[in-house]
Parts: sequence; structure tokens; C-alpha cells
Amino acid sequence: MRAPIKKIILATDFSDTAKDASLYALWLAKTLGAELIPLHVFDRAVWNVPAQYYLKPGFDEVVDDLEKNKQRGKDTLRKLKKQFDIKVDTIFTEGRAGEEAVRVAAELKADLIVLGTHGYSGWKRITLGSVAEYIVRYAPCAVLTIKAHERRSKERRKLNRRSSDRL
Repeated sequence: MRAPIKKIILATDFSDTAKDASLYALWLAKTLGAELIPLHVFDRAVWNVPAQYYLKPGFDEVVDDLEKNKQRGKDTLRKLKKQFDIKVDTIFTEGRAGEEAVRVAAELKADLIVLGTHGYSGWKRITLGSVAEYIVRYAPCAVLTIKAHERRSKERRKLNRRSSDRL
């Protein structure tokens, strides 16, 4: 029989769904006496810009935004670490989120990956892909996905509509 879960990776993008997943991961870590490792992947691909824009006015601001977002990710990970009342080690890495989560899990010999799912479907899933699906398919360990709460999702959609109506 396999040893109990001793190492849990919490893959987070700091979204509300990821915050829900962090509650599960924290509870599991405390209950099982497992090590908890929050992981955030900074995906530069989101910021890919065609070469013809490199020399155009305003490109420096894009690069500044990239670095600010990268630093914001590191800062948020640090804050998350302080919120947990158990000892955790955090990992910040760059690359494609799914690939990096799978790589880190293999490298650390993790027993479980916990992550939230956004529940994209249709066009959004085709264009944005599914990090959760990739991790479930290729992870070297068990994966626990936490589905977005429908009630909260509806509330967010209402708020988003109200915000866009003001623009």
C-alpha cells in the first residue's frame, strides 16, 4: 500500500476559485499532517506581443506592466504564506501554468495537487485552454480539482455586467 499523502501542491492563480481551493488544501494539510506548497506560475505567453510593436511608442509601458504583474504575483504568494497557520514553502516560477505544475509536482515528488477550476467551456476553453485539464491528464500524482461555486459565479457575473455598463 502507498504511503499517505505527505506533500501537497496548491496550484494558484489567486482567483476566487483558487482561494476556495486553498481552503481545501489547507484543511487537507492540517488533517493529514502534510507539507503544503503553494505554487504560482507567471505565464509570459499571456504577454506575447508581435515583433512589430517592440519599437512603437508605449511598448516600454507594456514591459513595465509585465514586470509589475510578475512582482505582484510574488507579493501575493508571500501574503498567502502568512495567512496559513502552518509552515509552508512557496514556489514562484515562470512558464505555462499546466506544464510547470506538472514539472514541479514530479520534481518534488508531490502526492497531491489541489487547484481550482474556472469551468470555461466553448470558445473560452478553446482559446484559453484548460490548465486544470492539462494537470489532471499529465500529473505524476493525484489531483483534486475544486469547482467554482455556482452562486459566487453568478454574483461575479452580475458585478461584471454592472461594471461594464458603467464604461
